[in-house]
Amino acid sequence: MFCNNCNQENSSEAGFCSKCGHQLSDVQAQTPPPLTAVNISKDAQIPQNHSASISENADALLAAFVGKKYDDFYRNKWFKDSEPRLEVNNDGSSIHSFNIAGLLLGTSWLCYRKMYLVAFFIVLGINAVDLVLMHLLGMEAYSSIGQTSFFVAWAVLTGLLGNYFYFSHSVKNIKKVMSNTADPATVEQELVAKGGTSWVGAIVGSILSVLLSMGMSYLFAPEWYWLV
Repeated sequence: MFCNNCNQENSSEAGFCSKCGHQLSDVQAQTPPPLTAVNISKDAQIPQNHSASISENADALLAAFVGKKYDDFYRNKWFKDSEPRLEVNNDGSSIHSFNIAGLLLGTSWLCYRKMYLVAFFIVLGINAVDLVLMHLLGMEAYSSIGQTSFFVAWAVLTGLLGNYFYFSHSVKNIKKVMSNTADPATVEQELVAKGGTSWVGAIVGSILSVLLSMGMSYLFAPEWYWLV
């Protein structure tokens, strides 16, 4: 099914366009119109307000999912020099921005923003690399580097990629919700429920992160690690 607003192809079950968020009609054509001189001429004369409509729909969907911090923070970080959309900007502005909360709070911030799977893989990756370095470098070399500096490097990386992680997480959930329902009110309710923040998630996620780190160290760290 093709969107009348932006011509994006969508699945036949979709209720909203995966690109612009425009509601799809049940009577929309399942295939694009034939390429005739008339149709090509019409495509060349698409009104400029179509791009504005795409931007407004994406803006509203992201605002519903993110919550109040979208207007105050994330819109400018994700779309600094471009219009809101449900895809990474061509200029990469959704990637090249820094998140101070990601730097200072790390996986706690990821869990606070309900990015539990991202947090899990980051903690798993951090500890896996840490354990590999323990075995490769040995006690003296590893101790000279210092475990603190290693985790600081990962914190900086989370700060650098935090906004990109959250943008991808938001878009993925928005498209999933839109593919399951055609009712705008239901879409908004589900986005609000799935998005936003969770203090419980942040606290529980932080505790589980510590337990996972301790468990991996207990099982796989060399014997000298416990003597340092």
